[in-house]
Amino acid sequence: MSSTLDLARTPPGQALLTIIVPTYNRAANLELLLRTLRQELATCADAVTVLVSDNASVDRTSEVVQAMQSSWPALVAQRHASNLGPDGNFSSCVERVSTRWFWIIGDDDLPKRGVIAQVVALLRERQPSLVYLQSEWLPQLTGPDQGEPVGCLRVETMHAEAFAHRVHIWFTFISGMVVDRNALMGVVGSSAITRFTATSLIQLGWILPLLRTEGRRFSFVADRCMLATKDNSGGYALLTVFGANFARIVNDCFGRDSRIARVLIRRNLLHFMPGILWGARKGVAGRHAAEDAWPAMRRELGDQPLFWLLLVPLGRFPGWLAQPFYQSWRVYHRLTLELDRLRLRAAGAKASR
Repeated sequence: MSSTLDLARTPPGQALLTIIVPTYNRAANLELLLRTLRQELATCADAVTVLVSDNASVDRTSEVVQAMQSSWPALVAQRHASNLGPDGNFSSCVERVSTRWFWIIGDDDLPKRGVIAQVVALLRERQPSLVYLQSEWLPQLTGPDQGEPVGCLRVETMHAEAFAHRVHIWFTFISGMVVDRNALMGVVGSSAITRFTATSLIQLGWILPLLRTEGRRFSFVADRCMLATKDNSGGYALLTVFGANFARIVNDCFGRDSRIARVLIRRNLLHFMPGILWGARKGVAGRHAAEDAWPAMRRELGDQPLFWLLLVPLGRFPGWLAQPFYQSWRVYHRLTLELDRLRLRAAGAKASR
């Protein structure tokens, strides 16, 4: 089901959404994000609370937060005495949420103009367990009006398997997911918050379990609602995280024979891993830790034909032999993306009639 969201049908009420901003040593980014959030909440401040969590930054982050709080008393902030690492910072925030939904936004990302009010409307109207918001990636963010403007949100409501097919590896993009905490606690309880600590994918502990329950509503937003900074993350073992760790977590959540697990892993192997594997081979995959990921990937993905038919040729064959595999994959990937864009355009046109 696809439709355009009607803001007029969503009267204001008590706070239902917490926007969480974990931060560490990115004072300039944080200042832009908080300024944007304050502007965007002018029309829905009663429905949204904002929590900033400073992971013991040593730059001017504390000054930025204090200056913002002086003119925005509703802003809630915490500062850790020592650096807990990303996982510790994320989980400490989720544990503090008291609203029904929460949305973690990275300090180097931004919601586009008008998106927050429409997300609030979506939550009130559809009551989804998960919302996925697509992103537009830019070299540098300067404000919420960059990129393609967002009009009325084009929202598709779907069942768990279709949602998994559409989102697949992008469940890992933390700024793109809005989560129903009440539903999560009903499915797995608070243990989900720290279940996948030390995998660099802790967020999957509060996202994937919601796909296991039949009858839940999942909302896919066809518009690119978030602005994300290109090449602004790193420090972890890229192939281990998105190859081995992702597959292990998916199988742990659903079981290897689950249709949803097969969808998630297959889509990752077809649409994401070849690009990052080739980028890592060519030394253009960004600032990531050195690694030998093949033993771990073989352990987790060795039962997948695509691992042997696509990833092994791309990563292990001599360059002259691997190149045709990469070029063939690029043609397939671009064709698939174009078909997806055409389908989304058709769905949007149908919704607007």
